[in-house]
Amino acid sequence: MMEKNEILEMVVREMTERALTERRENCEEQERQLYEKVGELSKKRQEILKKLSPEEYQVLEDYHVNTSLIADHECAHLYVQGAKDCVELLKELGVF
Repeated sequence: MMEKNEILEMVVREMTERALTERRENCEEQERQLYEKVGELSKKRQEILKKLSPEEYQVLEDYHVNTSLIADHECAHLYVQGAKDCVELLKELGVF
């Protein structure tokens, strides 16, 4: 049976992914170009990584994976914190 925190984490992840998908589909041209630029840089990064020794490659790959995990966790935290802040603001405004 799933714990309450696991369920909350799953819901937050689903809502975040849905919001990001919608954002990417509806973003302005300037931001769309930024996504394309990142895609191009990712391909170049892979080519550069292939030239490194296995040890160097692993260090950079581990760095990339771990910084991405941190960013993912921080994004989830900010999403939940934003919801809490919204509820607090609504309470202060007398909505609840």
